[in-house]
Amino acid sequence: MEKGLGNTIKMFLLWCLLYCAAAVIGNIVGDITGSDEIMSWTRLAGFILLIIVYLGKHYVELSFGSIGKRMVWPAVGMAVLIAAAYVMVLVSVFVLIDIEQLSQKEFESMNETVKHLFPDVSGLLCGCIFCPVLEEIGLRGIFLGGLLKSRCRPWLAILITALIFALLHGLGVHFVVSLIFGIILGWLYWRTGSIILCMIIHVVNNSLSFIDLSSQTHVVCLIILVGSLLLLSLCLWWFARIIKLKVES
Repeated sequence: MEKGLGNTIKMFLLWCLLYCAAAVIGNIVGDITGSDEIMSWTRLAGFILLIIVYLGKHYVELSFGSIGKRMVWPAVGMAVLIAAAYVMVLVSVFVLIDIEQLSQKEFESMNETVKHLFPDVSGLLCGCIFCPVLEEIGLRGIFLGGLLKSRCRPWLAILITALIFALLHGLGVHFVVSLIFGIILGWLYWRTGSIILCMIIHVVNNSLSFIDLSSQTHVVCLIILVGSLLLLSLCLWWFARIIKLKVES
């Protein structure tokens, strides 16, 4: 158990180092050239290279885990709905409580960061596709998967992974949002063993995060919130149910 846990920590720390290195190299190139676009393309190239290396070396199992062949496409559909429902819950809540006024400095800082990190199509590809995929490889595939194999209690392994995931995304509102999202992804990975489903949810979530409901009334946002919560609960229940039925059979 100790050897397995130690190896997991080493592999995860190496992933963290390489992940940060790709971002730092991109920043250095951007500073040298004075171009956010070149910085963004350099970072994107680094992330793609890391994904190729990790998947090529089979450090994580790129599979649907315990999801049977007949249930693959329904599971993919449910994963997309989970991501969409979570985004709609957040966006509607943010409008209802006027989060930008409550955390004005934080959101102004975030907007400036987004403009800097995502200056063109390379930034969108990085933030919406390749960065989520790489994060799932490191956090769920390597770290959470390693903790579970080391017989760490599932709830503790999921919580630790979610906390690290949240810290990677900053403090304040973003920490809370990322923590809840990390717990959902961790639970799904534990129940299914599927890194692919986690990648799909993460990619769809990031891609839909630009939804703006600020022009909608509070009544409309409240309806969206309730509907999205029900949809999210239904999808999570569906995954819990099919795994339970598979175990019982």
